[in-house]
Amino acid sequence: MKNPMRFAALLGTVAIVAAACGGGNPTTAPTTAGGGESAAPTEAASQAAAALTGSLTIWEAYGASGTSEKDAFDKIVGQVKAANPDLTVNVLDVPFNDLFNKFETSASTGEPDMYIAPNDSLPGEARNGLLADVSDLTDTLKAAPYNTSDVALNAAMVDGKLFEIPESMKAVELFYRTDQLATAPATTADWLTNAAKLGLVYGANGGGAYYEWGWYSTFGGKIMDDTGKCAATAGGVADALKFLSDFKAAGGHLYQNDGDAKADLISGKIGGFIDGPWQSGDLSKALGDKLAVAAGPTGPSGGAWAPMTAPDGFYINAASPNIDLAKQFALQFLLPANEQVFADAGHLPANTTLQPTDPIAKSFAGLMPSGFARPTLAALNNYWGNFGNAIVAVVDKGTDATTEVATACAAMDKANKL
Repeated sequence: MKNPMRFAALLGTVAIVAAACGGGNPTTAPTTAGGGESAAPTEAASQAAAALTGSLTIWEAYGASGTSEKDAFDKIVGQVKAANPDLTVNVLDVPFNDLFNKFETSASTGEPDMYIAPNDSLPGEARNGLLADVSDLTDTLKAAPYNTSDVALNAAMVDGKLFEIPESMKAVELFYRTDQLATAPATTADWLTNAAKLGLVYGANGGGAYYEWGWYSTFGGKIMDDTGKCAATAGGVADALKFLSDFKAAGGHLYQNDGDAKADLISGKIGGFIDGPWQSGDLSKALGDKLAVAAGPTGPSGGAWAPMTAPDGFYINAASPNIDLAKQFALQFLLPANEQVFADAGHLPANTTLQPTDPIAKSFAGLMPSGFARPTLAALNNYWGNFGNAIVAVVDKGTDATTEVATACAAMDKANKL
């Protein structure tokens, strides 16, 4: 799935034993300490294998990324339905750019019951009361067979409560063709030298403010401090935007959407571009052992590439009449035999005991710990538009990067009343 905007690092607490057939009141189980793998499955995890009865409407946006993710999602839903003959699941594929707005517009009607997506809009939707609090699932998710990482759970929390059921982790890295680039460009200087062979997604339609996040740390900058106040004018961020302009001038390819970049990589027009694991399945099919993945570059002063990293997961509509059933569907979807299907399609499981079999997915998994935890501070809401516009202005209009960053930073703080 395309991720225009996405990791945080915190944690959650209690668990449920929810009725398997929707309806009914969940009961709590004792909290267990620690994270990762647990010695024995909880009662709720055992119930996840019980038959489900009822009807759910689920939205997803995997069709936006090609066939591999969508096929894997549909296969898992089919497996859950086969295990639950009395369960009806109505799946709607929604264009990713419309997904969050569409949900926010219709949520009060109870439609859909749930959707699966990155945590782009998690903080705002949670704080506006659109999402069901699923903190009672925390211990269940931490225990076997789910073994959900603390990192994934923490990234799914807003103000200390869990509002997302994590499925996988995502961040953008460099896909490259080994027949065009014998080794990945390791520094920003290498990127300029090889600009004609490389591509970046930057435009407003392509979520440039998400895709370019990793460049800030490469040049030693950051967008905001721990309070949410904009810190971009302190240095580094303007250098990152200036680099995008220099990259374009050196012959680099810039794209409004990652579909065009993917097509050019497959055709051989370019030798590499920055994107996420949601493209792995289609690219691997097309390029085979010619495809490799590496981190983005280090900067002139040694700054490390740190892209925004966050989970994909299930969100349950707070107005749904089927909240308990939606929880149990999510738990069955995430059983290892089902989740491995997604892992083999390029998803990087939030389950610490599962590993992708694909070498590209393994490469992504190895790079995840270097990512930047996506903040769930409300202040981040006013980053996207302001800095997305700044990126486009610098790249398309050639405006001064320092001026654009100062303007975006001031507008962000004003909107956040900081």
